[in-house]
Amino acid sequence: MIRISGIVKTANQVKSQIQQGIQTQEVESIKAFVDTSLQTIENICQEAKTTPNSLPTRSRKAYYYLKNIDWHNLPLTNQLKEESTTTSTLAPSTPPKTLRIKNVIKQQKNIHQQIGQLKSSYTATQLESIRQDLSSYIQEIDRICEQNKLTPAALTTPSRKAYAWMKFLTDQNNLKLHIETTQKVQTLANRTLKTQRSNISEIQVTFTNYNGLYKYKKNRQGKIELQLSEGFIQAEDNILQAIITMTIQGNNSQDKQLIRHFGSTEEYSDIILELDLIADLDAETPQGNYYDLEVLFHPINQEYFAGEMVKPRLTWNKTLTHRKLGHYEPLRDRVVMSRTLDSSHVPQIVVELVLYHELLHKHHGAKWLNGKRMVHTPEFRRSERKFQHYQDAQQWLERSPVMAM
Repeated sequence: MIRISGIVKTANQVKSQIQQGIQTQEVESIKAFVDTSLQTIENICQEAKTTPNSLPTRSRKAYYYLKNIDWHNLPLTNQLKEESTTTSTLAPSTPPKTLRIKNVIKQQKNIHQQIGQLKSSYTATQLESIRQDLSSYIQEIDRICEQNKLTPAALTTPSRKAYAWMKFLTDQNNLKLHIETTQKVQTLANRTLKTQRSNISEIQVTFTNYNGLYKYKKNRQGKIELQLSEGFIQAEDNILQAIITMTIQGNNSQDKQLIRHFGSTEEYSDIILELDLIADLDAETPQGNYYDLEVLFHPINQEYFAGEMVKPRLTWNKTLTHRKLGHYEPLRDRVVMSRTLDSSHVPQIVVELVLYHELLHKHHGAKWLNGKRMVHTPEFRRSERKFQHYQDAQQWLERSPVMAM
């Protein structure tokens, strides 16, 4: 377990400022302080070959508090600024709007209920019915946002996370995998309860857009509601069984390490990132400070895709960091690149390799094998190595603090 001093103190300091109310003009400086703190924590964890999930409990909670601050829904105090030589005042900035829509969480619960009622022999018609409900909910939320000249990014945090989760499941493959994994974990839970002595009468399993790995609560009747992060829908059976065992028997170091390790894998982080980006707040900006993704796309398209690839939406984004340099979103046909790469210190061939890597995800798509989503197939890796400067760019990535795709 790695220990980093100052995390709890930093979180308490920021929390105190937020609780007291922040002046509009102070938001950017506080956000920059938090971003720098998070970057430092993640760099230290990376050097120790671990993740923030391995921090002691208080430090880990402090890290995730900082990580999940809703910068677009802060308690702002817009104080007027007095001038010493005049009676005029400086008009305060308009705080970002928050859009509250009724029943978003209720709609999400309805989907959970429909999925929970499915039998293992569910039909394609039942699957399509749930998908249609999801699409209908999403379309209505989008309509209300557009009517208010806002985007889903303006939703309150619980509604925004529910919206992202429902939109993620409008993809038929994502929905099918979600349902199958939910049923698998439910089966594991029922089977484990039968073979172990316990005062637990029932375990109800759901997967959702949850910031942590998993959580559960037990009522007086001995029923447990187990909620897992959507990132676990691709987990192997032994990971899922470890969560069930921990839920029933309590903590043990072996299962805890197994679960946390999976929480740091690409299979897990890709899904979490995709959920985060669905209702992302950044405007799409292909033009960075040093590199223009539009300019880089066209020669890559000509050389490696015979000029036949339809250009996806291209953007730089702050959500991605040095730990995740690029991401392709099939739902929006969008390539998102980490602003970490938009620097004079990063060679152009490195930016081109990451962009090419993400374009290959668009080109090859995801392959489904035994219910598991595969993106980095042998065919994908062969295509990736065709990049003219692959070795040089990859070696630079391996030597630098920046991590590979």
